[in-house]
Amino acid sequence: MKIQKIKLPSPFPPNHTNAYLINDLLLVDAGVNSEENVKVLEKFGDEVILFLTHPHADHFGAAYLFKFVYGHEITCKRLRDAEEEYFELVYHHFISEGLPESLAKKMQERARERYRGYVIPYDNCKKAPEKIKVDGDVFDVIHTPGHSFGHLCLYHKETKTIFCGDIVLENITPNPVIEPINEEKRLCVLDHYIKTLRELYNLEVRKAYPGHREIRKDWRELILSFIDNWRNRSLEIWRLADGKTAFEIATTLFPDIKQIFLAMTETIAHADFLLSNNLVEKRGMRYFRCSEREEVEELWRGIKERITRGERGQ
Repeated sequence: MKIQKIKLPSPFPPNHTNAYLINDLLLVDAGVNSEENVKVLEKFGDEVILFLTHPHADHFGAAYLFKFVYGHEITCKRLRDAEEEYFELVYHHFISEGLPESLAKKMQERARERYRGYVIPYDNCKKAPEKIKVDGDVFDVIHTPGHSFGHLCLYHKETKTIFCGDIVLENITPNPVIEPINEEKRLCVLDHYIKTLRELYNLEVRKAYPGHREIRKDWRELILSFIDNWRNRSLEIWRLADGKTAFEIATTLFPDIKQIFLAMTETIAHADFLLSNNLVEKRGMRYFRCSEREEVEELWRGIKERITRGERGQ
């Protein structure tokens, strides 16, 4: 199997997106739409198939350059309108979690202005099949929700190689980005992420190709480090659940207002998880502890133990 890594500049941290050309025929991710990236991607021609790991600007913004594009159904849907409907719902949920409406409008306007042009709407994305064959190499397409519900990985059993997008990264714990169903409901994304990590922990992985930077650590050790990081974050949010809104908790944990989008989505994801496990309760917009610290720690110990034992139930 021939693999060519292509570093595509990105305006978002960590400033580059990794794309991978497999056997000169399949490209994993396309980065943002920018003049610099377009010059690189146009060289591949119409016959290269594009596989999208997930629907974020720094991975699918330039998908329109390709004739054959595969992704999760959600990725294809969000590509059609450059995530406009998705962001409308996200900001509605932010407001319902205490973000001042005036700030939400400013953030949305700023994001829309900055986002415009990074993702070109495109309606020729197709649902990825369960397997993709590339010049004799067969890859399993694995649904890996968590960082995005539409996240997919490519796994090559023979060489134990995985192209893992942003679901597993080294030196970064990926943000569990919230997933609104409608204006009132959203998925409990940490539940999905934990299930995904159980599945990925059970895979034999010799080499991982992530969406950013490199992965040099042991695959399973890295996955378990996510659980440790989430445990610590859950404990912080549980501690701050003393009558605060998610916005108040987020700005206490992350004072940098420039990162409020990421701060809000991470806080809400953990608050939803604590709520679903009866560790906090919600009155209106405000969260309150209804458990002891040891109960939170015990929950995360149990999750970690079940992952290492290969159990599939949470």
